[in-house]
Amino acid sequence: MAKLSIFVPVLLVASFVAYGEAVRCWTCSSDLNPYCNDPFVPSLADTSGLFRLEYCDANTGATYPYLTTSKSACKKQKKYIAGNLVISRGCTWKRQDDYSTACAASSTGANEVTLYCETCEHDGCNGASTMGITMALIMAPLGLLLFK
Repeated sequence: MAKLSIFVPVLLVASFVAYGEAVRCWTCSSDLNPYCNDPFVPSLADTSGLFRLEYCDANTGATYPYLTTSKSACKKQKKYIAGNLVISRGCTWKRQDDYSTACAASSTGANEVTLYCETCEHDGCNGASTMGITMALIMAPLGLLLFK
């Protein structure tokens, strides 16, 4: 029991440590590839290159030019473009101190209406709904304690 009482806090602290490498995000758009739509099923993807996990690099293409540091994140966005629902997934950049899941404000054209936009910060998180890594790391030791 003493080993478990040390393991759980160490695991919790480790779950909040930031990774030093770029996050990998699904990159696709439903107007170009129907497999990018909801429900999102990566195993059904074609091999045309329109649908892939891409390494996002926080040092290139930052949408915040006034920032000296930014971090990469994944984005999933649903919008109507000229009356058609388009779901896009890809990389975006956020301020280092931004821990929200909200997307940054972006300009939209006259024929565009954004319905939903959310960001996340772990590999493949802009794909199908999954339990977050942090939640899984917290629940696993608790499950072991409860069902011992």
